[in-house]
Amino acid sequence: MTQRSNVLPSAIPMTVEDAREILAKPLLALCSENGPSAVARAIGGCEDKTVRDARDEKSTLRLDLAANLLLLDGTAFDGFLARVGRRSVPMEATCSTDALPAMTGAVHKLVMATSGNSVDGPGLSRCELFDSEADLRQAFDAIGALLGRIDRLKAGLAA
Repeated sequence: MTQRSNVLPSAIPMTVEDAREILAKPLLALCSENGPSAVARAIGGCEDKTVRDARDEKSTLRLDLAANLLLLDGTAFDGFLARVGRRSVPMEATCSTDALPAMTGAVHKLVMATSGNSVDGPGLSRCELFDSEADLRQAFDAIGALLGRIDRLKAGLAA
């Protein structure tokens, strides 16, 4: 089990302006996609103007409304977390950060199945394909996680 440190991270305390700026990014994306009225309804029935003002960094959303943004966008708090060197992950996320074993396992299985010495010959048989399914799915998930990380880095979000 990983031991947690009791030492607080060296971060400059957040100001109201910092919080508004950080929250404006996900609000802008959500409002562009759904409109401020739909966002306002989805986060707790506040007025459209409340969402527009927060999006435009004129005011700050109440904590309960801001937290409800996570219902629309699971990465809405990534800016806050990144500021203190943290990130969030879905509860069902696996704890594997190394994609190489999954990918090499799948490649190895496919190479063996398509070799001339394979029981079913050089072509990939239905049985060999089904036998490779678990390895291929693990490799697919690992590659998807890496691509998601690339997308978050490109978007300027915590990776």
